[in-house]
Amino acid sequence: MPPTAPPAADPVPGAAARAYLPHGRHPGPLPQSPGLLPPPNLVHTDCPTVPLPWEPAEGAPDWPAVLGTLLRGLLGRTRANWMYPVDPATGAALPAPPGQGDCRPAPSGGARYPIEAYLAVGAAPGLPAALYHYDSVGHRLSAVRSGDHRQALAPAPGEVPDLVLVLTTVFWRSAVKYREFGYRLQQQETGVLLAQAQTVAESLGATVGMRLRQDDRPVDALLGLDPYRQSVTAVLTLHHPAAPATGPGEAQAAPQAAPTARPVTAPASIARLLPYTAAVHRASLAERADAVQPARPVPAPGAGPAVRLPGADLAGSAALHAGVARRASASNGFLPVPMDRRALAAVLGAAAAGYPGDLAGVAAAPAAVALCCVIRDVTGLAPGCYAYRDGALVPLPVPADAPERIAAGLAAPPTRLDYLEAALTLLPVAALEAGIDGYGDRWYRLAHIEAGLALQRAALAAAALGLSARIRSDASCAATDEALGLPADGLTSLSALHIGTPRPGPVLGFLV
Repeated sequence: MPPTAPPAADPVPGAAARAYLPHGRHPGPLPQSPGLLPPPNLVHTDCPTVPLPWEPAEGAPDWPAVLGTLLRGLLGRTRANWMYPVDPATGAALPAPPGQGDCRPAPSGGARYPIEAYLAVGAAPGLPAALYHYDSVGHRLSAVRSGDHRQALAPAPGEVPDLVLVLTTVFWRSAVKYREFGYRLQQQETGVLLAQAQTVAESLGATVGMRLRQDDRPVDALLGLDPYRQSVTAVLTLHHPAAPATGPGEAQAAPQAAPTARPVTAPASIARLLPYTAAVHRASLAERADAVQPARPVPAPGAGPAVRLPGADLAGSAALHAGVARRASASNGFLPVPMDRRALAAVLGAAAAGYPGDLAGVAAAPAAVALCCVIRDVTGLAPGCYAYRDGALVPLPVPADAPERIAAGLAAPPTRLDYLEAALTLLPVAALEAGIDGYGDRWYRLAHIEAGLALQRAALAAAALGLSARIRSDASCAATDEALGLPADGLTSLSALHIGTPRPGPVLGFLV
């Protein structure tokens, strides 16, 4: 697969990201025919394969069981559903036959699943040292390059991870449906999968590190990727007691000259099809040399007193893991049931918790995003618009009718219906313009990855409590920002998560 020519370089740092901003706020036109959609997975040929165990790891799992459980819980084809068509304005079922779909464990914009996983491991019984692609259909590993590449993918003095997991995005898989808007969704989905991977891995007894600041160019080259078809978005490192010990020098094995595996269906290039996405991606492949990480954003407080929430800790992975199997998007909307105040505290605490990343300060809290929310029906709390800070809700300086103004500004009927029915809408916000000015084009990507990470943690906490959630990225629009007063603080909403008690039917789903 020959590499495509890159777009022309923009000599002004941050210019590509600023040019992309308006294109990342609204989806493009939907395709005229579903037959145009590319397959939602990669399958490789001309390479050795290693099957993974289907049974989940329990007790003291062996290394193959750890890998199988982790990858299945991240990207496996684990869910099937039948859905009747519904009226987008009311949510009522329409008299038409149902559609059937198979899904992964974590949500994806339009069910396009653009993220793929590659992993580098050392030699183990039945598992040669290699760089593998995870085949989610066959639940197996396809060796795309032989040798031990862990040190090359996660260089750290004196440390060789037991596993290096690389997340990549296939651009056209989302863009064929959402055009330029797809890039925003893909970065958000990277964050969703980082939260999912951390939760599943730590439930297996692994320790996890997340790398968002890697130079993408050598990683793409090692994986044999054309960066305008498919490119790395994040790198995870894992250590687990069941992993085979790495002997001296084993992680420095000579690399294979080039990958021999070929994808059955090569992804399309976005170099000319999506000029704004291609330009911001090109400018984001490596950090700017003088990148300056901005301070955490702080929405301006209103006149009312802060409301201290009760202590309810669901931030830890052990508690969040209870939501992995239960989490499902609220496809049927929400019932008019109040949300418990302690549940609200647990959801917000999980969303605002730190994570093991390589941005400064993220062990305590996300670096790029703050949390705002619209409360419609929470026991003991006045409906309205709030910022969440350090276990308390701080009223935003907005008129009392701000929640109604948000509803009026939501263009899509399903999004408006979810917003009006949900007990809580959670909105991660960021100082995008200021971050791009100081850090460079890559800040757009980092902020949306953090937004997805926070939203997935909130969704897992909600699921663990018997609630349901649905991401509606189109709810974070200019009308929402204006109603929340965000432009005055230089802030932009990045996405929206609606949470509440799910309405049953007309979707039937199960785990496989």
